Amino acid sequence: MKKTYFLLALSLCLQYTIPAQTASSGNLKTSFSVQELSKTFWNTGDGVPYKSVPGANLGITSFEQMDKNRTALLSDASNEIRIMNSATGKTSIKFSVMPTPRDFAYDNGNFYVLNENQVNVYDENGKNVKSMPFPNTLVGVGRIARYNNTTWLLLPSGNSVELETGTAKKGWITASGNFVAAVLKNTNAYAVSITTTDGKYDTKLFTTDKKTAGVYIVGSTTDRVVLDVQTYISESPIQVERHLVSIRLSSGVMGELVSDVKVPDCYYVLSDKEFNLNKDGSVTHMITAPDGLHLFSLTETELTKAKSYPSSVTAVKYHFNDHLLQMNEQK
Repeated sequence: MKKTYFLLALSLCLQYTIPAQTASSGNLKTSFSVQELSKTFWNTGDGVPYKSVPGANLGITSFEQMDKNRTALLSDASNEIRIMNSATGKTSIKFSVMPTPRDFAYDNGNFYVLNENQVNVYDENGKNVKSMPFPNTLVGVGRIARYNNTTWLLLPSGNSVELETGTAKKGWITASGNFVAAVLKNTNAYAVSITTTDGKYDTKLFTTDKKTAGVYIVGSTTDRVVLDVQTYISESPIQVERHLVSIRLSSGVMGELVSDVKVPDCYYVLSDKEFNLNKDGSVTHMITAPDGLHLFSLTETELTKAKSYPSSVTAVKYHFNDHLLQMNEQK
């Protein structure tokens, strides 16, 4: 299971008073329809880099949709940003960044790259525009976001800190400016809370058929909250099932769970950001598989018209830990 530290931090740091109303994913009439955008092979001239080192599989740690035609990839295998054509999967531009990048955001023509204790800003030509350090007290930061010309550090606790001012907020800020948080409440339930840009607050309890393992924020728009919900298939050994779900949002109030799609359980490398919620409500999903990097577009549609992930991806049950175990066995 991924991001266990985040799950524990959420359980310890976020407490809410939850109304009695609950919601379930059963009897949904809509789902996400899946379309493959591109496939890019590892370690080819115009592809994406991959490298195995002791204790880690390095590849693409994060990605950003720059526009309809361009996808930016952040590589911790080669310490660089690559801009590729979203349809062909071929790299057109690449440039170096500071070593061991963790995450990045693209905003107004600049890339904001998160490192251990600072954010480095690059233009689209790779020029280092400026660096913004942050205090060592903010340890373990793995995600970054931009909103309204400000930079936000998304903390493992589930909260956000504005880098420019040090202002802290509950929840992770999303591209819409809403702050969203999620916390496990009991064996088969999780609570979601939202604070909108105009200060409205709402919280709601949702249930799962299987025991809930973790809930992670993908993003929000003006009318949706999107989550990565993981439930246990087995606790020993640990195996989880992942679902991308969307919740209706109207005037800052959350409604029912609208759409749900099972997501392939395939991680060839450990990526900090696998989903990107776009302004039009569609979701771009990056999957790292043994044969390369796959980009998929997920769009809400009627359940009877929804297309699933291809069997070439769903059939692969590959976790990056499997590869590390193989390396250790060879020694």
